[in-house]
Amino acid sequence: MFPNWLLITLSFAYIVLLFVIAYLGDKYQHKLYKKSQVIIYALTLGVYCTSWSFLGTTGQAASDIFSYLPIYLGPILLFLFAWPFIQRIIRVSLKLNLTSIADLLAARFGKSHSLAILVTLVSLIGTMPYIALQLKAIVYSFQQLQMEQNFDLWQVGLAVSAVLAGFTIVFGIRSIDVTERHPGIMLAIAFESLVKLVAFLSIGVFVCFIVFDSPVDIYQQALASSNKPQVLPNMAAMFGMLIIVMAAFLSLPRQFQVMVVELQDEKDTWLSRRVFPIYLLVFALFAAPLGMAGQILLGDQVPTDAYVLFLPWHENQTVLTLFSFLGAISAASSMVIISSIALSTMLSNEIVFPLLFRVVKKQQANYERFRLSLLNIRKVLVLFVIMFGYSVFLLAPADTLSSLGEIAFGAIAQLTPALIVAFYWRRASLLGVFGGIVVGFL
Repeated sequence: MFPNWLLITLSFAYIVLLFVIAYLGDKYQHKLYKKSQVIIYALTLGVYCTSWSFLGTTGQAASDIFSYLPIYLGPILLFLFAWPFIQRIIRVSLKLNLTSIADLLAARFGKSHSLAILVTLVSLIGTMPYIALQLKAIVYSFQQLQMEQNFDLWQVGLAVSAVLAGFTIVFGIRSIDVTERHPGIMLAIAFESLVKLVAFLSIGVFVCFIVFDSPVDIYQQALASSNKPQVLPNMAAMFGMLIIVMAAFLSLPRQFQVMVVELQDEKDTWLSRRVFPIYLLVFALFAAPLGMAGQILLGDQVPTDAYVLFLPWHENQTVLTLFSFLGAISAASSMVIISSIALSTMLSNEIVFPLLFRVVKKQQANYERFRLSLLNIRKVLVLFVIMFGYSVFLLAPADTLSSLGEIAFGAIAQLTPALIVAFYWRRASLLGVFGGIVVGFL
């Protein structure tokens, strides 16, 4: 394995690179918008692929070849067959200058503040286990690859949370205008999407065509092994998961943030419909061969979720192993950054600022001081969201986080029926939508 100083140095260098990219993205945002906005927007949608995609689906495929497919098929089917609906959501949100899924649903039901608060709380609670999963991915990737166990898990997790919070506050919270866009962060997220894609693709090609003769060879050897995976799909379970994934995709706070809020012009979406499904297909095609290869070469020596990290190491590929480590960091950190921006915006818009405005007099003697107070509150909310996720990471048993992630997916999915009703059933009542979300969430 690797000495701690090497992993820390590599992680620090990567973080510094992200800061530089974000800084340049802010400084040259007008030039970037003219030349590369369409490409940047398409790549930022890759924030959907978290550590669950980079590490977890390979672990799932090791025991059940087809169980992970709904994670990728759901968004692909939406972009192929529900694109007009997605465009309609984007068009309405841009026209009304909306900043979150809570704003959108509230606007479609009489600007109901109560509904906005409910959606915000469901989004917050539903996202926390998922943020904890990302912190777990970074911490356990570091733990699995380090030579000496000199750091406790809580220490690494706290350091990771602090760095992600600092990055998000510096580049994500710059004014009290919650409709502000974040070109620097979007450029950094696009870069991270490239890193995790190239890392996963490199490992997939290396294992499938250099370590083995082909994916078919891996499949045949896996069937001949004592721990052969389940090859007959559970169609009922897969179909149920597919529906949940498709529903959750449309309402995930991080996805709404990059797909709608950060978009400047609806014309910039044309490339994403072509690129994003291909992006997902890369992960979908290589997850199963990597999972089966892990079972053949590594078996129970390491956790199945760590196969992507250890397959290059097993073949003495040091550079590729470190690249896979960076890929895992990219997959996890991008989700935490965007989710914390989205959730802090929802919390400030729907809960904190309205309460504050009721307490503070409308005539404020010192406007500048009041503006700074609001800005600091938004920064504190980012810290609150990330530390809340860190608390879930500490309190929840490590072996239950994945199942909590699936439950969180289901919780967020409860918002999508209300979203569909808002656009296609004009006679729907606020009470019915409110009750449906509450019952579904509970």
